[in-house]
Amino acid sequence: MDDAKGPLLAMCLFFLFGSTVLGSCTADTSDDPVAQENADNNIVTLNTEQDMDVVYTTDYQTEIALTLQDYKDNNIYTLEDPLMVANPYGTNTTGLYVYFTTDTPVKISYTVSAEGYSDFSRELYGEYSTEHEYLLIGMIPDTVNTITLTAVDDEGNTVGTKEIEYHTSPLLGSTKNVQLEVTKGESSAELSDGLYTMLGNRTEEDNEQTDYILLYDNNGTLRSEIPIKSYRACNILFDDSHMYYSTSADEIAVMDNTGQILTVYSMGDYQLHHDYIFGSENDLLVLASQENAETEEDRILSVDLDDGTVTELIDLADLFGDYLDSLSSDEPLDWMHINSIRLIGEDSIIISSRETSTIIKIDDIYGDPVVDYMIGSVQFWEESGYDSLLLEQVGDFSLQAGQHCVEYETSDELEDGQYYLYFYNNNNTVCDTRGYDYSSDDSYSGTYSGTEGEESYYYKYLVDENERTFELIEQIPVTYSGYVSSVQQTGNNLLIDSGNAFTAVELDENNTPVQTLAGTGDTWWYRVFKYDYSGFWFE
Repeated sequence: MDDAKGPLLAMCLFFLFGSTVLGSCTADTSDDPVAQENADNNIVTLNTEQDMDVVYTTDYQTEIALTLQDYKDNNIYTLEDPLMVANPYGTNTTGLYVYFTTDTPVKISYTVSAEGYSDFSRELYGEYSTEHEYLLIGMIPDTVNTITLTAVDDEGNTVGTKEIEYHTSPLLGSTKNVQLEVTKGESSAELSDGLYTMLGNRTEEDNEQTDYILLYDNNGTLRSEIPIKSYRACNILFDDSHMYYSTSADEIAVMDNTGQILTVYSMGDYQLHHDYIFGSENDLLVLASQENAETEEDRILSVDLDDGTVTELIDLADLFGDYLDSLSSDEPLDWMHINSIRLIGEDSIIISSRETSTIIKIDDIYGDPVVDYMIGSVQFWEESGYDSLLLEQVGDFSLQAGQHCVEYETSDELEDGQYYLYFYNNNNTVCDTRGYDYSSDDSYSGTYSGTEGEESYYYKYLVDENERTFELIEQIPVTYSGYVSSVQQTGNNLLIDSGNAFTAVELDENNTPVQTLAGTGDTWWYRVFKYDYSGFWFE
């Protein structure tokens, strides 16, 4: 499950508690005014490795955890004099680990204040307790932040406070987007709770560059930087106070709410891409390519959460072999390019194929997989042998083209066998492996080809499996994004990311913009999701 890819870093710990030196450090911090300032404020500096290949190994993480445990075992920490460690595990650049005990059970909330920025306040996750261990986020990078901890008992009484001055480290990545451009929309509706989470800004899956997950508050202010090894984090999953996210093209890490990496799942002879979700068999379902194969982005894996065993569930070549055989290329064929996956029930999935502009449902994924239906162009699939699998289009509208991030939604108002699929319709008609002429396809109008275009769309289909039909029931024009993008229902609002344009808009329940976020970069915002981190960091 984990392959240590570098020697353990010899850690050094410097910590002052009052006038008593509790640890020693061979590193010279005298030339580092930030480290010295934090030491003066009784904040531990762990000289952790910035090489993410080392950071994302469980051996390295365990060594740090044992060091912290020694301090917790050998000293008494209170709200007035807590143990405080700057980003101990190397997984949250501006994060601050805090540990202390209280005489009576309390819950803890905190507020971060920094000159020139709005306050950031949250209640920390956990029951009323006398032992408290947290990773605080929300601090502005390379800035003196004032953190105020507040303890409240079960009767709602404030029983203690602690003020901390913490000069955070500079970001490891770009500093250009600490504050995004925020444009208020016409809607006066409230923004949904949570942090805008920007996932992915690298173009190649096998790159060796460190990438970053960036978390922003509703004011568009950066509140956390989570570095990863390379490629991009395609998604974030939460379960039992753990956070799952990809750290490279061949690994998915599990982090607890203190920032410690507990497990690293390796994809073995595969490389993941675009998406992964929880399956129904105590597993992860992962979109992948097999290394050294003649095709790519056409496999679906199951990764056992107990032992990390990787099993190939589906090779789309087995389901669409005749179509694959009709194509030819000197390079590995990206003939399907699956870019999203969602689970329906226990053993069916919905996948999005960008290259064929088709949405596909597959049944019996853990047994003998079979295609149930497809949503795509009749002309594209005619005489292919798969045209009988197409659902019938109800109404006159241009089909999805190069779509991303297909989401599945049920409703008590619908009959059995009916549900919604909503997604980002990139409106981009590119099919490199076939050279298909979409301009002559009657299923499409007003489309573009490539990165330049005028409009993409949010689409919502009503699917009726009983009648074998699909119908467009909602369409919202958005800033054009030819390739990367995402959509998400967040509370009563809808979040749409036009990734190529570095633009994300949050709409109210009437599809009126509440606000738009805009940034810059060399590549894109691959996906923008809003997570409230409830049950992880926060209540």
